[in-house]
Amino acid sequence: MFILWLLSERPCTPSEIESEASLPRASVYRYLSELEEMGWIVKKGKFYMLSDRARVLLNLEAREVLGIFLLEKMFQRAIKLRVGGWERGLELMESCSKGRKYVLGYETAAYLRTGYQVPSATFAYIKEEDLDYWISCVKGEKALMGDLVLIPVRELPAFDLIGNKPVVKISRLKLELLSFLGRGVLDLAALRLPVPPVPEEMTDVLSS
Repeated sequence: MFILWLLSERPCTPSEIESEASLPRASVYRYLSELEEMGWIVKKGKFYMLSDRARVLLNLEAREVLGIFLLEKMFQRAIKLRVGGWERGLELMESCSKGRKYVLGYETAAYLRTGYQVPSATFAYIKEEDLDYWISCVKGEKALMGDLVLIPVRELPAFDLIGNKPVVKISRLKLELLSFLGRGVLDLAALRLPVPPVPEEMTDVLSS
């Protein structure tokens, strides 16, 4: 978070970050690599700077930014499986549950709450200890772009029942949608949640 704050002030080289943050060089490069992979920063020449997406997110309240940051770390550990479509993924979550709980999130949760944008995948939080069970039960192939995304967590998030399906509460769904602004902005609008300042082309889409 300190690196993000620093880059919100000005573009910096790794050596400047090392000096300002009082971190070992290896740690600086590791954090920069993580932040770049998550889409928070970009590298131009020898300088690192905030991405456009990060500039939008950093206009939010600090607690929301921290929540988004932590959610993204969870999503990085997600297991993506190809099972034959998001609807099939939802069916498999129901048929495989057999006492094992799960909670639906992100695009799936937004669709179940609004019926607006059909999700690209079923996104489901599951307990870490049950991961092997879920993978063996759904029998999906691991894929870069899976249509069933399992997010292993220590404790399942709080949920509401929507159509008898466990769906993350609105406060958490808001953070998930803010994490992935492109599609998320449209779902935020459909849910009548505040939309952050977005690039002009996205404003045109919202107004139409």
